[in-house]
Amino acid sequence: MSEANSLNITITDHAYDRAKERLGLKRESLNRVAVKAFEEGKKHGDTKGTLHRFITKLWFEYKNCNNVRIYGENIFFFCNTTLITLYRLENKLIKHTKHCK
Repeated sequence: MSEANSLNITITDHAYDRAKERLGLKRESLNRVAVKAFEEGKKHGDTKGTLHRFITKLWFEYKNCNNVRIYGENIFFFCNTTLITLYRLENKLIKHTKHCK
């Protein structure tokens, strides 16, 4: 595990592996993006409709995650301030992020 900048965001090795596999991000890039996602990302409660149902379905796989953030075209699953894993949003759901609160 490694710590990212100002917020003491901890990133698991699993999250680094998924970032490289799914998004093509290196460690340094993920450190920056994880902090931005935690600070500026839209919360699960800010979503509605299809996007909300999709994130809820994913959340059931990671019930120990209590902070879900959508940042850009990606979904970040945090347990407190520890990034557990991340996913890229499906193309059909990206348009729904514009309608979040």
